[in-house]
Amino acid sequence: MKFFTTLILTSLIGLSAWAQNFDYSMPAIEGGFKWNSIDATGASSNKQTMGFQFGASAVFNIGTSFGLKSGLFYSERPFKAEVTGSDITGKFTYFEVPAHFMLKFEDYAGIYVGPTVAMKLSSEVSAGTLTDVKSMVIPITLGAQFKFLPNMGVNLFFESVGGDIAQGLKDSRAVGANFLFTLD
Repeated sequence: MKFFTTLILTSLIGLSAWAQNFDYSMPAIEGGFKWNSIDATGASSNKQTMGFQFGASAVFNIGTSFGLKSGLFYSERPFKAEVTGSDITGKFTYFEVPAHFMLKFEDYAGIYVGPTVAMKLSSEVSAGTLTDVKSMVIPITLGAQFKFLPNMGVNLFFESVGGDIAQGLKDSRAVGANFLFTLD
């Protein structure tokens, strides 16, 4: 836990130092959950499983109603599949850097879409081994974020990773919600 606390604090310090030269809004610490599923080859059923995501983000303003949402996140992509009567479970973990283009309605609300660069930290499976695991995937995310109190908000999103993640595992999809603690 010390590692992740240090990572978030370092990200916030680096993000705020870099952002001093730019017009930005909605700097935040985010944390929440996402329901994820991954298609397993030969599975009779692929099930959604809950994973976690947390990190720091900000929207770098390009104009009055347009910006680039970016940051640094720790993210989990768990999976569960039923193959020949037994459940196989596993999880991929990533460091992620989003590059989402945001249409802002106000300084406190907007919708966004764009890619995320996700670099693999670890992978695990309950039965067997994972082979040909991709060290980097690029999910496409569609979401909305808004503040409901001066320093609190929510980020709702859908993401999809097309193609193989590992041999026999492909097409990860997730729906998630992050709580925002904004720093502005």
